[in-house]
Amino acid sequence: MLKTIKTKKNSTKYTLVALVAGFALLSVGSSYIHARSAHNSSNSNLSNIATNTNTNTDGFQQSNHYNTPKGFMNDIQTIFKGTDDYYHLYYLLNKNYKSSNDGTEWYHIRTKDWEHFEDLGVAIPKFVNGWSAVASGSMYQNSNGFFRDLPKTAIIAYFTSYTETGQHQYVAYSLDDGRTYHPYNHSQPVMKAKSKEQNFRDPHVWYNESAKKLMMYLAEGDKVGVYSSTDGKKWEYQGATMLNGSTLDGKDLGLIECPNLKSFYDPQTKTTKHVLLFGANGYQYGSTTGSYYMIGHLEANGTFVAEQQPERLDHGTDYYGANYYQESPTRVKSIGWMGNWEYSQGQILKDDGQEAKHIGSMSSTHSLSITQKDGKYVVRSRLINNNTRTSGLRTKHSARTSKTAPDGYHKELLKVNRKASQEISLHFANNTANTKGHVRVFINQNDSRVSVDLNTETGTYEVKRNSSKITGEAKNKYEKAYAVYNNWQNRQRYFVYLVADKGSLEIAMPDGQIYSLMKLSSDPNMQVVVESSTDNSVSATLCDFQNNTR
Repeated sequence: MLKTIKTKKNSTKYTLVALVAGFALLSVGSSYIHARSAHNSSNSNLSNIATNTNTNTDGFQQSNHYNTPKGFMNDIQTIFKGTDDYYHLYYLLNKNYKSSNDGTEWYHIRTKDWEHFEDLGVAIPKFVNGWSAVASGSMYQNSNGFFRDLPKTAIIAYFTSYTETGQHQYVAYSLDDGRTYHPYNHSQPVMKAKSKEQNFRDPHVWYNESAKKLMMYLAEGDKVGVYSSTDGKKWEYQGATMLNGSTLDGKDLGLIECPNLKSFYDPQTKTTKHVLLFGANGYQYGSTTGSYYMIGHLEANGTFVAEQQPERLDHGTDYYGANYYQESPTRVKSIGWMGNWEYSQGQILKDDGQEAKHIGSMSSTHSLSITQKDGKYVVRSRLINNNTRTSGLRTKHSARTSKTAPDGYHKELLKVNRKASQEISLHFANNTANTKGHVRVFINQNDSRVSVDLNTETGTYEVKRNSSKITGEAKNKYEKAYAVYNNWQNRQRYFVYLVADKGSLEIAMPDGQIYSLMKLSSDPNMQVVVESSTDNSVSATLCDFQNNTR
């Protein structure tokens, strides 16, 4: 069956073969909680996040996350450390969002601590130098002198541009630490799609030391194509990693995007594994967009060979277009776009009822590592959030003393009103045995609600949300509930850590899952409510994040 879908990066429509297999969101998780101890929360001496200069009048700017200064943002591009001792990264920006449909360009920011971000402006503009709109890609630092016609300090960027004849790959270089880029290869593409309809984009370029060649991983529908080059301009096909139902035990991830390759050393097994990371638009198969990983190894020609089935890196609906920085042999940092192509470009309303033309923020930083669990390797993720906290609150309540509603739930086990930008540490326990039944957490704002229902006996949780700020077909997709299996049932104690902001919620679940989601709201205040179906207790520590929107 043929199905026409709208691709994410512009309004061009492509026809794809719709595969019948579905991919369930109920895959086993591989992240874990990283939260500062509760007793230290309100006395942290760590520096706070300072977001970029923000003139967002639409009301969706956040306090504890980077916000785009204008328009609409999406995919995060290469993260690298510059000669100025800053970490640099780019993201796709459509500064004319809702005003004209002319696509994205690369916007440049930098940070020293992964918390404070400085805007540096557009680095690779659209509709210049022979290319049109600028989509995702990657950069390569010329420190080994592979490009002999450029200095070793040069930064080379590979990126996709959507042209009238299809998706083509272009090259540009920078001599000022990535601030400005100049066309390479006489402004001509180095690779071209065979047809206008072909998915052929998001090049990830890396240097193969053993082969002394540049390698390129390219998203090509349901596979990642692998290419090599001896000069950075002419590329030879080496093979592909297939990511469809016939190769993934009947599962299908949909349209593959934003491939990336990193290596991880496991000190316990003294083993280094290669990890293929990528985005997948699986919503046409009953799932939602998300960031995934696969554990495997490399063939001599650079082709990635999977040894395990793909797993979701973040189980939430809004951690996409992520990128990665190799911090050490054992650690990789990651930042994602907090958005989803099903609804992020829907009709989102400001407080005055007019359509918002300014929306977009990044996630908190994730710190990734690998470990063995149940005979296989998994990527674990810590949610890094060490920002300044103020106005801490500690409280403890027991279901035995709370109200019981007709549905059997102990209502208002915890009920507290706080600022929307908030660190929330929850500790659940049972007074006599293992924690039992359901525990529900509600994050309420005057225009938005998120509920997290934890089933302590089955090891699953379900996340639901609604918002008055979104309308039309996108609203139904935004409010679709997802259930996730975690395998943490039948325990006496559970810890759940949440990072809340005005328009987002990041949840670190027991035994290693992070669930990141947008919660479309312009309300700077929120209410936290906890209720339980059985005789459980909750201890909570809540701390305001300092509002640092300049």
